[in-house]
Amino acid sequence: MASWRPLPDGLSPHAHRLVTRMRQLKDRTGLSLSALERRTSYSRSSWERYLNGKMPPPSEAVAELAALAGEDGRALGQLQTLAAGDWQRSASPGAVPSAPSASEGADEPDGAAPRRRASQLGAWARLRAPYLISGLILAGTAAGVAATWDRAGDVAAGGGFTFRAGVSYDCPVTRNGAWLTAGYSDTRRAYLHQVLTSWDVVEAQCLLEYHGYSVAEVDGAYDAMTERAVKRFQEDHGGLVVDGVIGEHTWEVLRR
Repeated sequence: MASWRPLPDGLSPHAHRLVTRMRQLKDRTGLSLSALERRTSYSRSSWERYLNGKMPPPSEAVAELAALAGEDGRALGQLQTLAAGDWQRSASPGAVPSAPSASEGADEPDGAAPRRRASQLGAWARLRAPYLISGLILAGTAAGVAATWDRAGDVAAGGGFTFRAGVSYDCPVTRNGAWLTAGYSDTRRAYLHQVLTSWDVVEAQCLLEYHGYSVAEVDGAYDAMTERAVKRFQEDHGGLVVDGVIGEHTWEVLRR
């Protein structure tokens, strides 16, 4: 495996620890930067910046990498918050990337300039997100943010799901006729595997916990720990294929 380049000297101790740990997790997965792009919500160039200390990684990127590596992301998420605060305090007030000027891309093919401008603005937003979150924490509003996230478990299963590192959900499993339900999804057919995030995954994690197969954290992310719990469940219930994937047959047994 190729060695990593030295990290920038200006990184704070928290940021240095965060990036070093992320590099270790990336090495554990055995995935290339291009493979990370395919299996996460972030581009190859973004991962290159995060893993070389050029840009603060957002909490979602840290959580997705931890899930890929089968790591409990809670401690890493706390480190990301501390590192993001350091990055914010070290950032110059005038260092915010400016929007591209109208003259940029004048000689580019039709549509290229708008696409590039959208990419630049997206990069700017992704860069500033950790700073804004840290600002909320430093301003003393973290409790309000946490309360909002905690209420996410009350959203109807039909709502869109957004994975948030460190947020877990209660599992009020009840029986509705012949079937068990935790109230997050009524699916009996959804095909679940690493590294999906959805309300269907929350439902499956709750049912696994109900049957005595711990997933460590019910957070809606189908990580390595969830896959291991699924395999143990499948091994203990004859007739199921032991592949760590939840399909129609595994759902049927989970719901009983």
